[in-house]
Amino acid sequence: MGPPLFFCGIHPTMIENRRGKWYYQVMDKDIQYLVRNALREDIGRGDVTSRFLFDENFEVKAVLTAKESGIICGIDIFKSVFLSLSPDFTFRFSIRDGANVDKNLLVAEIKGPVKEMLAGERTALNFLQRLSGIATLTKKFVERAGKVDVYDTRKTTPLFRHLEKYAVKTGGGRNHRFGLYDMVLIKDNHISAYMQEKKMKDRVKAIGKVVKMAVEKAKGQSPLAPPFSKKGGGGIKVEVEVENFEEAKEGFLAGADIIMFDNADVKELGRFVDFLGDRRRDVVIEWSGNVDLKTIEGIRKLPVDRVSAGILTHSAKALDFSLKIKME
Repeated sequence: MGPPLFFCGIHPTMIENRRGKWYYQVMDKDIQYLVRNALREDIGRGDVTSRFLFDENFEVKAVLTAKESGIICGIDIFKSVFLSLSPDFTFRFSIRDGANVDKNLLVAEIKGPVKEMLAGERTALNFLQRLSGIATLTKKFVERAGKVDVYDTRKTTPLFRHLEKYAVKTGGGRNHRFGLYDMVLIKDNHISAYMQEKKMKDRVKAIGKVVKMAVEKAKGQSPLAPPFSKKGGGGIKVEVEVENFEEAKEGFLAGADIIMFDNADVKELGRFVDFLGDRRRDVVIEWSGNVDLKTIEGIRKLPVDRVSAGILTHSAKALDFSLKIKME
C-alpha cells in the first residue's frame, strides 16, 4: 500500500528542473484507480438498458464534437475510461490537450463495442468536460493577468485535485501547493490558534513567532522526500497570509519566502513594497481574495508577482462536448 496521503487520488511524480519549476506526471495506476471507481459509481451492477436492447456486442463508430469554444483538456483520461472497459477501442483525435476548440469542431472519432461505448460515454465526457472547463477558465485569467502569474488553490473536487491542477497548467496557469505536505502556508486560523495556545493578544508579534518557527524547522527538508525527511536539502517554502503592512513586514523579517496579501487594502500593499525598497527581489508577493475575471484587470496593475484564485477550480463551468454514434 502506498503512502496514505496519496491512496485516494492521483499522485504526481515531481521533477524539479534547473529553473526551479515543478512538472507533474500522473501515474497510470492511479488514473486507473480513479477511472475504475467512477465507472463503478455509474454502471453499478450493469447497464440494464444496453443489456435489454442488444443481444450482440457489435462495433460502432462515434464522433466527439465540441458544443462550445474553449480549451480541451483530459484526452488521455477520456481514452482510459473506454480502454478500461475494453481493449478493442480505437481513437483518432485531431488535436491535443491545450488546443483551442471551436463550437461544432469534430474533435475525435472513436470505434469500439457498442455496450462498452454506451457504458463509458457519460463517465468519459464528465472527465473531459470538467477538466476542459477548468483549462478554459484558467486561460481567460492568464490572458487578463498580464505579467502576474495565475496560481490555483486547494479548493478542488475531492479526489480530483491532481487532475484539476493539471487542467490549470494546461490552461497556462501555475500550481500552488498540492496539499498540506509540500509547503508551509500559515493562514489566519493557524495564527489565531497559536495566539490562543500562547495566550497572546498581539497578532503582529504572533505572526513573527510562527513564521520564524516554521522557517527554522523547514530548513534542509524537502517536499519530495517522505514527511519530515531532510533528504534533498532544498528546504520547504514558507508562506504567510497577511492583511496589512505591519503583518507583512513582520512575516518578511521573520524569513517568509512568500507574503500573501489576502483581502487586503491596496494601500497596505504599497506601504510594504516601499518598505522593501532594494530588497523587493528577496520575497515573492502574492495577492488573494475576491479574485474574478473583473477584479483581475485591476490586480494586474498591482506590484505583485502572482495571484491565487480558488475560482479556477471551485467555480469553473464545464465545457460541453457531445459523443454521438454514427450509422455506417
